[in-house]
Amino acid sequence: MKFLYRLIFFASFSLLLACEDPITLQLKDNTPKYVIEGMVTNEAGACWVNVSQTKSLSESNQFNGVSGAIVKIAYNGNTITLTETEKGVYKTNLINGTPGVTYQLNVNIRGEVFTASSKMPAVVPFLDFKLKPSDYDTVRTTPMVKFKDPDGVNNYYWFQQYINDKLQSQYKVLNDEFTPGQEVNDYLVFENTTKNNSKNIKRGDKLTAEMHSIDPAVYTYLFSLSNANGSLDGAAPANPLSNIKGGALGFFSAHTVERKTLVIP
Repeated sequence: MKFLYRLIFFASFSLLLACEDPITLQLKDNTPKYVIEGMVTNEAGACWVNVSQTKSLSESNQFNGVSGAIVKIAYNGNTITLTETEKGVYKTNLINGTPGVTYQLNVNIRGEVFTASSKMPAVVPFLDFKLKPSDYDTVRTTPMVKFKDPDGVNNYYWFQQYINDKLQSQYKVLNDEFTPGQEVNDYLVFENTTKNNSKNIKRGDKLTAEMHSIDPAVYTYLFSLSNANGSLDGAAPANPLSNIKGGALGFFSAHTVERKTLVIP
């Protein structure tokens, strides 16, 4: 039996909305697994951990939350226990993430322990988010983002995308291997990949880009996730390279948030 892993990236506190088109992966390993997805950001109150379990392809796509986990985040000698606010969703407003600090995640599910750590990088200012008329199309719209990469340190970036405050499955990850210390101008792709014309991009729609500075392990996870559905020649997909230790899928990220919005004229 094949199992699926529906990944719904967290929205930030001010955009607390479910992903409109979650990413669905057929896992290489058919054994049901726990899925842990968590984040700490530099925005007040934005600390979340979702604990769920994979489901068979014949089951519904609804979030398969796991109740009763003990979820803790430790940093700088402090340990905070998160509260389960609904089935499988654990939150706290007691952690305001700080760049340079390493955050340690510990999740205990019926005696099984899963751990992860993530160091929050420095904030990199998000300089511009704009759309040229020639880059607008109802099916595929490609606005440009601009930022200045800091020199002297390896940097990794994750751009999340929203249409009318709904988180999209498309995202982009970048590193500065070829652009150290340079101004970076790159495109995001907002796209209707379905045959449902009601999801086409319309004039007056609000596009939002969230720029996150992430650590190398989170970059590796997100990059591998984007390739996890296998190749065009039918090769079996590889599971994403999680930074969760103990055998769970998913990721834990301490990252910064910079956000810009535009309205399609």
